[in-house]
Amino acid sequence: MVKLFLVEDEIVMRDGIKKHIDWEKEGIEFVGEASDGELALPMILETKPDILLTDIKMPFMDGLQLSEKIREELPDTRIIILSGYDEFSYAQEAVRLGVTEYLLKPIAPAALLKSIKSVAEKIEEERKSEEAPAEAIPEEEETLSLDTTVIDETSHKMIENFLRTGTESEIPVFCDRFFRSIGEKNVQSMLFLSYIMMDVYFSMARFLKEMGVELSELEKDTGDINNVVRRMTSWMEAKEYIEKSLRIVIQIRDSGAASKYGKVLRDAVSYIDEHYADEDISLNTVATVASISPNHFSSIFSQEMGVTFIEYLIGKRMEKAKELLMTTDLRSSEIAYQVGYKDPHYFSSTFKKTQGMTTREYRARGDRS
Repeated sequence: MVKLFLVEDEIVMRDGIKKHIDWEKEGIEFVGEASDGELALPMILETKPDILLTDIKMPFMDGLQLSEKIREELPDTRIIILSGYDEFSYAQEAVRLGVTEYLLKPIAPAALLKSIKSVAEKIEEERKSEEAPAEAIPEEEETLSLDTTVIDETSHKMIENFLRTGTESEIPVFCDRFFRSIGEKNVQSMLFLSYIMMDVYFSMARFLKEMGVELSELEKDTGDINNVVRRMTSWMEAKEYIEKSLRIVIQIRDSGAASKYGKVLRDAVSYIDEHYADEDISLNTVATVASISPNHFSSIFSQEMGVTFIEYLIGKRMEKAKELLMTTDLRSSEIAYQVGYKDPHYFSSTFKKTQGMTTREYRARGDRS
């Protein structure tokens, strides 16, 4: 039976992995768990697991430091890394260490189990083929000699530049050039290809986020990246995935579905919603927060939101005023101060103009029932 050890500092995540999978039923022996690499190391050396499943970012000793030590002490142990979105920069080091798989969190138990069972099956196959010396060394060990600066600079810049300036018709030629830049030897490593695909995936995710588009717009057509990487069997499949994904992102970019100013508006609206009661809030202050000139901000706000800045601000203040009128005994003048008006008379005038009735009449509606 294949033995597995888990290292994860988030107790909810650790318990979920441990308890939501029937390890014995799956033919895997769960031999231990720990909350960080420092605690885990002596336990791993004692239990000698076939598979180490470890988070990458942990206190005291992180997943990469632990992996390096395990590589030295237990070279036959397969390592599966769990990584969050913001931790993908660590993947390059994981490639150098020759980890077996690099999975993106959050990951469903069923998807995680598939990856673990796939690794376990390879281990069992190797045990049955001990007479073949060439198979005694895991294929992933070849990745130790790969030159990962190759993608650190080249792929990031190539993908990001193409997403901003490339066209849909240029995608096939671009992908050919992209894979040539990686190198023939590197594309033969499945682990390295996994790294490439995730690197491209995150570049596209960042680009979509800048445009204010949810990542689900990409995933609904391409699928979950963990599943895609797991099913991949050749560099041609990786190339097909990248071509398809680039086509989707560029179509989104060119369709107008993604506002060029999505992030600017999100930041601005968030600020207004939080500070509408400030007496000094103005178009100038919000434009400063959004890092754009007041005139330009005024123009794009009206164009994208369908109302002017001042109309949106007044609307926000009036909604809060109506809520206070119906849920508190505060006087109209007190409500005026709470929603950002230092002049109660101006507040009352604005309320009547926008709501078609006085504050007294609005409050009296509740008494009629």
